[in-house]
Amino acid sequence: MSEKVTLALFSLGVYMAIMLFIGWLSSKKIKNLADYIVAGRRLGLALTFGTILATWFCSGTAFGGAAMAYLFGLRGVIMDPLGAALCILLFGLFFAKIMRKLRYLTIADFFRYRYGKEMELLSSIVQVLAYIAWTSGLIISLGYVFQVFLGVPYNYGIIVSIVITLAYTLLGGMWSVTLTDLVQMLLFIIAFIAAIPVTIAAAGGLDNIFKNIPISDYSILPGENWFYLGYVGMLGLAYYVSSWIVQGMGSLSCQDLVQRALSAKDEKVSVRASILAGIAYATLGLIPAILGLWARIIIPNIDNPDVILPTLALKVFPLPLFILFTVAVLAAIMSSTDSALLVVGSVVAQNIAPIVAKSSISEKGKIVLAKTSIIAAALVCTGIALLAPEIYKLINFSWALILMVQGIPFILGIYWKRANRTGALACVVTNIVLWVLFISLLLPHTLAVEEGNFEYALWDAIYIADIPALIIGLIVFIMVSLLTQKRDPPKPLMSIDGKIVEPKNFRELFGLS
Repeated sequence: MSEKVTLALFSLGVYMAIMLFIGWLSSKKIKNLADYIVAGRRLGLALTFGTILATWFCSGTAFGGAAMAYLFGLRGVIMDPLGAALCILLFGLFFAKIMRKLRYLTIADFFRYRYGKEMELLSSIVQVLAYIAWTSGLIISLGYVFQVFLGVPYNYGIIVSIVITLAYTLLGGMWSVTLTDLVQMLLFIIAFIAAIPVTIAAAGGLDNIFKNIPISDYSILPGENWFYLGYVGMLGLAYYVSSWIVQGMGSLSCQDLVQRALSAKDEKVSVRASILAGIAYATLGLIPAILGLWARIIIPNIDNPDVILPTLALKVFPLPLFILFTVAVLAAIMSSTDSALLVVGSVVAQNIAPIVAKSSISEKGKIVLAKTSIIAAALVCTGIALLAPEIYKLINFSWALILMVQGIPFILGIYWKRANRTGALACVVTNIVLWVLFISLLLPHTLAVEEGNFEYALWDAIYIADIPALIIGLIVFIMVSLLTQKRDPPKPLMSIDGKIVEPKNFRELFGLS
């Protein structure tokens, strides 16, 4: 084992010990379910900002962003981080303040109060499926980081990292997740910023970079005839627009983002932290993409672009930066893994279990249920990562369901008083049916562009099909709601305390009043 790997493993061991210590300290703050799920609603600006940023900055942002930029330039990272950053900004501007006023514990609570138990259950199911899928992918990434960076067998890396992550998440819930996220955020900020001058030097300086990387690769606009990621014409335009909208709107109602807004100590903190995190995510999230773009000069003919970032680190980073970078990448993935596991526990305990039991459950019972669900989710996801790592790609289909099930009902549920249960359910059915239909119609075209690669073609079709399905679903939601006002009177937007809450004017909308 080389000195580089030995020192990196030692540093990683120190880091994991610190995470466990933070989890143990956080466990002393847990008195009830609100403490466990939303940190007692006491997070200040720094902690709220840090946990939003750290949760969203994961392996997809780092490895995926570098790979997509290597292949397509900055057009390849519109979905993430640019579309994701847009989502956080929109949430901060239009939703953070009112969600904090509502004082729910989960996004499924919103659907129960606004539309009833059917929408609560639908929201809960798609959230659990999506976060199990995401967690599986994150655990797979943890295994590959250990394997590629440190030469540790894939299975060993997975087991060690998930045991540590599970331990501190179980101990302190949102408190430990938030505190560890702050440490993890600081690590990857320092590491990725430090990697910039090293990569510039390895690429032969800025003059050589500007000479060899065409200026068009820095553009985020579509090319001639709406060219975007291999598509042209209307398909290219639809794919381009959906890359912004699907992530920008689709994740607005995801539990990990909502949970952090609900954890802030007041409305102003919730708004400001979300806006700052959106700006920071767009800025910092572009760093891996830029590194991947410049890596074309250093590693011009890599067989697998998905490993361009770790290959770059192994090839050109000096020992101190390599150690910091390795720990930071693992920290970034762990910060998303702990949040995803906590989402599953939160939704099961707060929403699914009471519906199944058909009775109320005590606070202590819900905490036990949350922890049990976290353990179960971790075991399922680890099993997928160890035994069938390809399955998570199929399960990820469920992630797109979040947008189809709750995207439009969430937005209109807050800003349109006439939104009702019947309209929401009609919208869900319409969205899913048309979405599947449009995907099937688009597949022959996307298969031709992707030269028969079914996985790539399917994901292209999923994105392109989202927009027409959503537009029709929106129309159906409005029409059905208007036609059923008397039979199904809309429920007011009501807080957990039974108070009616709504944005009253422009200043309140933007969190200024």
